[in-house]
Amino acid sequence: MNGEFDLWRLAAGLGLFLFGMDQLEQSLKHLTGRRFKIFLREHTSHPLKGVLAGAATTAALQSSSVVSLIVLAFVGTGIISLASAIGIVFGSNLGTTATGWIVATIGFKLDIEVLSLPLIALGGLGVVWSRSGSRTSGFSHLVAGFGLMLMGLEFMKAGATSATALFDPATLATYPPIIFLLVGFLVTALIQSSSATIMITLSALYAGAIPLSSAAAAAIGADLGTTVTALLGALAGSLDKKRVAVAIVIFNVVTDTIAFAALEPLLRFITDVVRLTDPLLALVAFHSLFNLIGIVLFLPLVGVLSRQLAKRFGDDDDSTLRHIKESDLAVPEAAIENISRETMRLIDQAIALNRLSFDLPLSVSFYPSDKDRVGVVLFGSDPDYAACYDDIKQLEGGILSYAIRLQEVRLSPEESARMGQVIVAIRNAVHAAKYLKDTHHDLQSFREAVDDHFNAWYSYFRNSAADFYDALSELQSASSSSHRFEMLVKLKRRNEEIHADLHGKIHKEVALDRLTDLQISTLLNVNREFYLSCQSLLAALSDALLDTHGATDFESLPAGA
Repeated sequence: MNGEFDLWRLAAGLGLFLFGMDQLEQSLKHLTGRRFKIFLREHTSHPLKGVLAGAATTAALQSSSVVSLIVLAFVGTGIISLASAIGIVFGSNLGTTATGWIVATIGFKLDIEVLSLPLIALGGLGVVWSRSGSRTSGFSHLVAGFGLMLMGLEFMKAGATSATALFDPATLATYPPIIFLLVGFLVTALIQSSSATIMITLSALYAGAIPLSSAAAAAIGADLGTTVTALLGALAGSLDKKRVAVAIVIFNVVTDTIAFAALEPLLRFITDVVRLTDPLLALVAFHSLFNLIGIVLFLPLVGVLSRQLAKRFGDDDDSTLRHIKESDLAVPEAAIENISRETMRLIDQAIALNRLSFDLPLSVSFYPSDKDRVGVVLFGSDPDYAACYDDIKQLEGGILSYAIRLQEVRLSPEESARMGQVIVAIRNAVHAAKYLKDTHHDLQSFREAVDDHFNAWYSYFRNSAADFYDALSELQSASSSSHRFEMLVKLKRRNEEIHADLHGKIHKEVALDRLTDLQISTLLNVNREFYLSCQSLLAALSDALLDTHGATDFESLPAGA
């Protein structure tokens, strides 16, 4: 019965520790997430900076998973390179050892109960009394989470100490280190937390249940067990996620193999040379040391590794969405950036479909998207107009579905405003395609008409479309937001001039009595739909390319401005 009690105490301690760590992670993500995202974005231009940033942010957040989530989102948007992302996750391996240092220097040196109870009391009351989502609530969760972690550690200490009375700890010393490595690996793979495994190991070492060498082997196993977490997270993830996960596996397997092979020499270096005689400090020093050795070995190879992984996991060019990733929902900045890029793909396809209506070459467009065009039916050798329009609608649905889910995430006012712009841009781009789709058969009837006067109108509309879309492609040369605004204003004026010019030609034909009533109605309708299509396209581009104020100013321009 006593043995069962000790087992449940140990299990309860583990549960409290994991729950407290989750509360701590969530609160830190809320309180400081944005600052850390900005820090990672601005300090990861080189793999070495990535390693330092990864170590620093993981040590501060006490969670390598949060850092990895941000990294995966940012590498997907192109904000940081794959090489920098790999450097960050390597650094996070070192940063996660900070938990062990805190526990070894404070958790086992002080009366944990005296410290944990006030933290849980103050944090718990703060959570209940504060408004959900406020900074006070976030800070209260942080305090309560830290208190629960300490209480869980106390339970694990007590359980491990009591368990030593049930068996002779000397018997464990007879087991080879590989057994403890496997135990550390399995426990980490099961509970998905290397920090918790290290805490269990520290508790057992503190209680004298296992020797330092066995504890060190278990720490290596815990480090290796994190590869299971990485692989599981990448199974249904994006290509970038798979690349980073493979990099983590390679790093950990090589580093842990070296650490296990040099287990005794490294421990003697720590205890005899560095003179850390406290076994708890010696264990966390060993954990940090072999991760540092791995970083030193891999840092010069980060560039080569990232290039090989990019080749090994090629892009899926046939997917409808090329930039949007589910994992980005937790990082709004990255998600909005990817939605903006996906919106430009949609605009590109709308322009191309409109050019197809006039039998114009599809090589010219505002968006330089050769890579994104691979596998898209519209840019194939013999595109079907109706099928291409359906593909655009499907792309629109995919982007809007993701945008709706993103709006359920807490967004800043600036992010919400940008989301509003992007959604309007998507709708206007599709409207631009729909206006010409509604006149597609009319344009074909012009082209195939036996009546020379009616047939000539296909050339009039085709030349006007070529004039407008070629001018539109010059937006690529715009060097600033103000320059884009000026060019969009000129394009708006040009669209109105084209509409007026075609309208004047129709009236001349009517005056010469060269058109039937049905032909007149058809020409006026096509001219109007063409005008509205170009107008919608410019509105889409203004929201996609300008900031909120610029887009509002453009929208408010009167006709003929």
